[in-house]
Parts: sequence; structure tokens; C-alpha cells
Amino acid sequence: MSKLHKAPGNQSGVTMIEVLVAVLILAIGLLGVAGLQSISLKNTSDVFFEQQAMSASADLINRIMANQAAASNGDYADAPPTTAPTTDCSSTTCSSEAMADWDLWQWSQTLTTGLGAPPSAAANVSWDAAKGEYEVAITWDANGAGSSYSAPTCTSADNTAAGCTFAVYRVME
Repeated sequence: MSKLHKAPGNQSGVTMIEVLVAVLILAIGLLGVAGLQSISLKNTSDVFFEQQAMSASADLINRIMANQAAASNGDYADAPPTTAPTTDCSSTTCSSEAMADWDLWQWSQTLTTGLGAPPSAAANVSWDAAKGEYEVAITWDANGAGSSYSAPTCTSADNTAAGCTFAVYRVME
């Protein structure tokens, strides 16, 4: 048997080091892609919940526009009932005040328990009789705080917090 001789000037093990460096660079790149994917997923859910809140605001404003008699009296600024009103206005003719209660209950149920509802969603509907305006502020847990969540300030002056959408509707008379 003959012995293998190395030619002078050849290096051994360089290919292994090159492979290890390539694997390291690839791993760092994949971690970067995974990080971007995570950020993208969070931003997608933030936008989805904001869209759901805006849609809920528009829904309530449409309900107010459809019931001008109750809207002009500020009946939609009442706190939404926690249980279904005794009069089911979907199958019975109701007064404008009873329809406002029914609308608020249905709207509140959709906002808090409906498909795609923002987490820990809450709403405040106020009536400014001097201006003839309803202000609808919806808040939700945009940061995933869970049980330690406290609703952000959500008013016309301060509505830039994450998890806040604010709308104003002026009743036309």
C-alpha cells in the first residue's frame, strides 16, 4: 500500500470551517425572518381588532341614525343593558326608547362576545345635548395585558392610545 502524501501548501479543514460559518450565517438569517414574522403577526391582529372596533362604532351610529326620535333625546347614551331587555324589538313593535335599549343591548353583545370581538372590549357612549352629539369610545386590550389590563384614556382630546377608537356623530334635526 502506498501512503498518500499531501502536496505542499494544501490546507486541511478549511471546508469544514466554511460550512460552519455558512450555517451560522443561515441561522442568524432564519432567526431574523422568524422575528419579522412575529412582528407581522402582532401588527395584523392589532389592525384586525381596530377594524372590528371601527365597524362596531359605525354599527351603533347606524342604529342611532335609524331611530332619530330616541337619538334626539340622548337615549343611546344609557349604559348598555347586561341582560336582554324584556321587550324583544326584533319581533315586536317598540317605542323609540325601548328600541334604543334593544339596540344598545344587541350592539354591546356583538362588541364584547361576537366573532372577532376585540379582547376585553368596553365602550362608553356619551351624549352632549348642547351640541347634539354622541361620542362613542371603544377600548380593548391591545397589548395583551390580560388580567392586569386597564382601559386607556379614549376621548376626543386623547384618542391615540393603542386599543382605543373614538367616533362622534351629530344628530341632525
